[in-house]
Amino acid sequence: DEGQSQLCLITGSSHLHCLVLPLTTGNDGDDQTKTPNKSSGGMWGPYLNAPLPGLAFGEGGQSSTGSLLKWAKHEIFDDAMSYKEMDELASEIPIGSDGLLALETFQGSRTPVTDPLARGAMIGLTLSHTKAHIWRALMEAVCFGTRACLDALERSTGHPCETITLAGGIARSPLWLQMHADVTNKPIKVYGPDHNAPLLGCAILASVGIGIHPNVETAVRAMLPEPEIVYPNPQAVHDYNRIYQRVYSKLSSKIRPLVHSIHSIRNGHDEPTEEAFEDDEYVGMSVSNDRLPLSETTISPSLLACDFGSIRREVKRCMDAGATRFHVDVFDGVATNSPIAFTFGPDMVRMIAKAAKKHAFDNGLESPSLDLHMCVLDPARFVEPMAIVGATSFIFQWEAMYHAPPFARKKRALALAKSITDHKMKCGVSVNPETAIWRIKPLLASGLVSVVDVLAVKPGFGGQSFQSNVLKKILYLKEWRDRKGLTFDIMVDGGVTKETAKSVKEAGANVLVAGSFVFKHAQGIQAAMKELLI
Repeated sequence: DEGQSQLCLITGSSHLHCLVLPLTTGNDGDDQTKTPNKSSGGMWGPYLNAPLPGLAFGEGGQSSTGSLLKWAKHEIFDDAMSYKEMDELASEIPIGSDGLLALETFQGSRTPVTDPLARGAMIGLTLSHTKAHIWRALMEAVCFGTRACLDALERSTGHPCETITLAGGIARSPLWLQMHADVTNKPIKVYGPDHNAPLLGCAILASVGIGIHPNVETAVRAMLPEPEIVYPNPQAVHDYNRIYQRVYSKLSSKIRPLVHSIHSIRNGHDEPTEEAFEDDEYVGMSVSNDRLPLSETTISPSLLACDFGSIRREVKRCMDAGATRFHVDVFDGVATNSPIAFTFGPDMVRMIAKAAKKHAFDNGLESPSLDLHMCVLDPARFVEPMAIVGATSFIFQWEAMYHAPPFARKKRALALAKSITDHKMKCGVSVNPETAIWRIKPLLASGLVSVVDVLAVKPGFGGQSFQSNVLKKILYLKEWRDRKGLTFDIMVDGGVTKETAKSVKEAGANVLVAGSFVFKHAQGIQAAMKELLI
């Protein structure tokens, strides 16, 4: 359709998503598009003047979607039943499969998060669920995954999708077609006799190749039949959107640490081997900045910059503005060698956690994460107290390991990380602006670390200017993380403003800690957070 952005969804053993965008011509005659000409996250493109002149497209995908149902049919259900019969059973089950939700990433995840270690899951199973429930839950999971891919492509390209043109095996399942329309809230077009759009596309190209038609556009107008259109059902759209927002969109990130932890079990190991810590690759390698972070950008207000006299009110203001994560700097004045840098203790952390949870409960909000940045001389002695008072993440300062001999630093850091996770907190490590990333790679390779806090300022004091030399460090860290198949968050901490946020996001950070910019913004906290996300 001319002038419209549409998703070409090619289905079979897997799903391939191509968001096709119209190009416009600028005053200088060059092709123009609002789309940034770079790949991002688990997406590729946009490719300009492809697949035809005047168009561009961005690409994403889901692995082994059709293969998932084939596996379920052969390995779990009665192989004698046809796909049509399985669909008929599933059509009797209500939307949401009576509280049963699946993750379709049985063979890893491509888009929007590239994670080769991702695995499938069934959440909410009870003895009342039948094979029809499981079959429907798997079908719905693939549709939810398609929506996640589409949402990511729309964000990455800056173009909303108007319609979906679908080809492949799903076209033979009216139930699955309707699910895709309802979950994505997009009309779906199916072309060609017997839904065989790929063969029709080949015929169109062949007709141009042998001279029947002068170009592809003319051949399309002459040979393309009227499509079958499947429209979304408004009530189903509402029901699916609620499930997607409340559960599916959060499920993958919630179970990712567990999935990665059990990965070694399949390979016959019960703990990381020494080989896992070996990495002699050059730290100064050239890195690419053509991808966005592992997950969507999160703003974490730093309470170091808030009004200490009204900290409960400050927490509530941030949550009402949409904050789901807080950064709490715990400094003992010793690690930074400054009596001024002395901040929160366990009692204050307990009060912050309690205030946040109560406000979340009273107002139906998501209970926020509480990240403790532990810039203290001996972080190990604070692990248990901070776990007791409600910390979510315990981020220790790598430089605190320097009090041990060089040969003992790795062992000490691993022991601390294990203690943190044993106390049911996420483990993080923070590095000063001058500290090279290669020093913490053995710790990161252990899989115990959930977040790396890259400091862009000297720790201990708010309101400092951003040190731009850390951008190369973030770029390298992201590239190394992706090559190793790791999934920790990359946090940037210090000097984050509207001007610096764009650079750190492009470099690869997906958690932005901001204090002064958030709490001292002239238009308020919500306006500040919105500016950081643009």
